[in-house]
Amino acid sequence: MADLTPVERAMLEFTEQLTIAPSSMTEENIQALRDAGWTDRDILDIVHVCAYFNFRVRIVDGLGLKLSDEQLDRARANRTRAAELAAERGAILPSDVWGISDELSATT
Repeated sequence: MADLTPVERAMLEFTEQLTIAPSSMTEENIQALRDAGWTDRDILDIVHVCAYFNFRVRIVDGLGLKLSDEQLDRARANRTRAAELAAERGAILPSDVWGISDELSATT
């Protein structure tokens, strides 16, 4: 498990749900962030950043754009570094539910 604070975990769970199932969001989701310590301004920023990145990804995916070799190399290096840091901390990286690691490996 990643070494996250309860505040960070609440934010990441919120953004995961907002990304995967945006129509399922309710006032209870907002209240959970407040209960974790986020202010209303923080929550607005969290939603804006999440929406912006989802917007960018959907444009890229919708147009069928592919990563450049340089971007793939950086992603591979970041994946390797993340695994090294996790191992140093005795942590396990989260599962790769979308098969991104497989995609990176397949393009080598």
